[in-house]
Amino acid sequence: MSRTTVLNMIPPPSEREGGLGTTAYSEWCYTVGFLQSLIFQTLPEERPLRMLDIGCGVGRLYLATRPYLQPDDTYTGIDVGKSFIEICRARYTDPNVTFVHLDASNPYYASHYSDKKLPWPFEDDGFNFMTALSVWTHLNEGDFTFYLKELGRTLAPRGRALVSFFIMDEIYEETLPGRTSAQSAYYPEPASRWVFDQSAYGSRNYFHPKWAKVPEHAIGVTKAAFDETVADAGLQVAHYFPGCWKEKPGLFFQDFVVFERA
Repeated sequence: MSRTTVLNMIPPPSEREGGLGTTAYSEWCYTVGFLQSLIFQTLPEERPLRMLDIGCGVGRLYLATRPYLQPDDTYTGIDVGKSFIEICRARYTDPNVTFVHLDASNPYYASHYSDKKLPWPFEDDGFNFMTALSVWTHLNEGDFTFYLKELGRTLAPRGRALVSFFIMDEIYEETLPGRTSAQSAYYPEPASRWVFDQSAYGSRNYFHPKWAKVPEHAIGVTKAAFDETVADAGLQVAHYFPGCWKEKPGLFFQDFVVFERA
């Protein structure tokens, strides 16, 4: 029932298409509902809630979180897509909601690409809950490391962060021999589509599929590099939910990780 209070707030097709990701109305309904359940299980006990939604797009995770927001809670969405932020500011006008444009670069999402990395304009320990859906799956090695440290810097003690990845762990490695051009039993694409076998900019730990026009279209990270980067960012893994892209039953397509401050 709580889902139905926000489904009428889903943006029209013309605005959903700008997100480069999920555009179908039915998919928005599914992901809003699924993420609403996962967020409910992940929310920190501490109130008021100070939430940062990294890569907020045109508001999917805001809609999933909105039923839980109390008057003293705050939600902040940040994105490199200026048009996404403009849509969110015009569409979601609750007084405790803020949307911030980060003029950073990404070859997939932002055409003015450069190697410049911009720190988030937020104070240390500023948020006790963070979300990032399909953000680190579009980051090369340098950006992946830099922005995970930004997450660790701005996440408050006892806070939590819910983030999705493509983690190339032993589960993934075990399924490689069986990945063929036949449609997967777990998602409507060939299983061979999600093989990360091309080095991203010569990296030994970050890879992309052959079909990606730019590596940042989809980037996977080895488990060893993931663990090292998480530790360097001052984080620890509280929960790990492997995704069904690994040819196994999973909560979601991508892997979800719940971080806490180490």
